[in-house]
Amino acid sequence: MQNLDIENNLLKISNIEAIARDIKQQREEFNRKVTTIANKRNLLNEQVKELIKTAKEEREKRDNCNKTISEIKEKKLIFAKEVEGFQEQANTLDQQLNGAQEKKAQTNRRSEFSARNIRRDIQDLEWKIQTTSNISISEERELVDRIDRLEQKFREVRETDVLARDLRTIHKRINAILGNIRRLDNELRSHARESRFHHKTMIQAFKNADVLRKQADELHAQFLDAKKQANSIHNEYLSYIREINRLRQDINKNKQKQRKKQDAQRREKLEEKTEDAKKKFEEGRKLSFEEFQTLIEKGLI
Repeated sequence: MQNLDIENNLLKISNIEAIARDIKQQREEFNRKVTTIANKRNLLNEQVKELIKTAKEEREKRDNCNKTISEIKEKKLIFAKEVEGFQEQANTLDQQLNGAQEKKAQTNRRSEFSARNIRRDIQDLEWKIQTTSNISISEERELVDRIDRLEQKFREVRETDVLARDLRTIHKRINAILGNIRRLDNELRSHARESRFHHKTMIQAFKNADVLRKQADELHAQFLDAKKQANSIHNEYLSYIREINRLRQDINKNKQKQRKKQDAQRREKLEEKTEDAKKKFEEGRKLSFEEFQTLIEKGLI
């Protein structure tokens, strides 16, 4: 009966081991699948990190460009106010110049003298006063009055030159400031283009990161599902291994029982042989070598 149990258990073990090998193979396939999915997911997550890093760097560059743009706009505003102030001065000088030119035209029409001729006449009169020894006081006074009138005419003629010079100076300043404004406009457009580029790059990086993150999440779901199946198969495999171990334990127990039974049977036979040999020895019959040796071992002779 025990031999039959052992054979049955050995047959069961053989069948279960075959199933366990198939289960183990399935488990290894799922483990490979889990590893493959995990590697793909991890790679996508690394790519997402890189894209997020790129997006943040591009956002920082865009913000720096926008900060520079704000600073340029503030400079343009300052320059524009300076231009406005100089323009007001230019308008005032322009009005003054128009008035001075009108006076100059009237003076030229009355005297038919240019500023150079007037200055020459003044110098001639001054020289006359200095070099005439017998000039009377009334004559000297008349000459001084003529010099005063000529100097007034000279100032009227020269005023337009001074105003025109001041006006030219202001226009040069305005043109210089306008040149700075044009330079700032070029810088502004350049930084604006750069800002738009960094902004678009940032937006695209965030979009790409979202796409890859979604793919990574899908792979993670597949990873969890595959891992769950792998764990289930692994548990099934372990149940078969435990069953095999239980059957082997049963086999070992049955073998131990067999050995004990066989030992008991051997002892029983040995006792019978010993009794037979003892009886033959007591009756004086001839003993075999084995019988003789048995009696010796038992201490009976």
